[in-house]
Amino acid sequence: MARLTRVRRAVALATRKRVGGLYEGAHSSLHAGRSMEFNDLREYVRGDDVAEIDWKASARSGGSLLVKRHIAERRTTVMVAVATGRGLAGMANPTETKAEVAVQVAGAFGSIATQHGDYVGLLWCLGDDIRADRPSTRDVELERMLGHIEDACGVEQPEADLARLLEVTATTLRRRGIVVVVCDDVDIDAQLETRLRRLVVQHDVLVVTLADLDPCDPAIATSSVVGLDDHRQLLRELRRDKQLRDAIAADRADRAARRTSALSRLAISHLHLSGTDGLVPAILNLVRRHRHAR
Repeated sequence: MARLTRVRRAVALATRKRVGGLYEGAHSSLHAGRSMEFNDLREYVRGDDVAEIDWKASARSGGSLLVKRHIAERRTTVMVAVATGRGLAGMANPTETKAEVAVQVAGAFGSIATQHGDYVGLLWCLGDDIRADRPSTRDVELERMLGHIEDACGVEQPEADLARLLEVTATTLRRRGIVVVVCDDVDIDAQLETRLRRLVVQHDVLVVTLADLDPCDPAIATSSVVGLDDHRQLLRELRRDKQLRDAIAADRADRAARRTSALSRLAISHLHLSGTDGLVPAILNLVRRHRHAR
């Protein structure tokens, strides 16, 4: 279980860093509402979510911080929907493919979920054919899911059908859960926005988009850049052209602005990643923002 072991190590390291201060705590769950029935109080320990501190009871106790404990109503299902395909075989940065980043994202969400007793499942694309792994709490099943993501992201694979993936995801979970959509650096058009709107009505939705490698990045100035679709090499002289660099930067900025605007209208928390460096802390911050926004 090499993939999951690497992710677990990163999650453990990020969690230890987050609990270094008194008012910072690891997230007890991805789902803020899974345990709503009050049970009792206990003393705060490092790692507890500060949102669970009962400040009034703490003041009455004479100085000890007390946190609320709740009775879990049910386990939550976290469904990770990854738009696998040829697009994710491309590079996210000079050293990592987007598929590698997608595996780490799925592994991080899955690891956090299963460590707190929640189920995690996977939906992924083979073109417009959407495949599914049944939600599970077992590490061996999560490792198998990560392998499916890797296998479905080769250059020989068809392009992902994100609209179809969102459509199937909306009908897969029968009761409210958490959906994590992992996809390419997409432009959210009217069709995708409609699919996402339906999904938000049914579930808590988080979106993680994966950046494309900038072909004009000075770090790869001496390396070859080849298109995934046409397999043609982009001339190095052209990659040094200032007009091309400016056009690429403007296109990326416009697409990011449109995506941010669309996701904001839908009240969907969003994360854009260009690699695995700092990935787990970024995911934990995304979860915190989402929980506080609800």
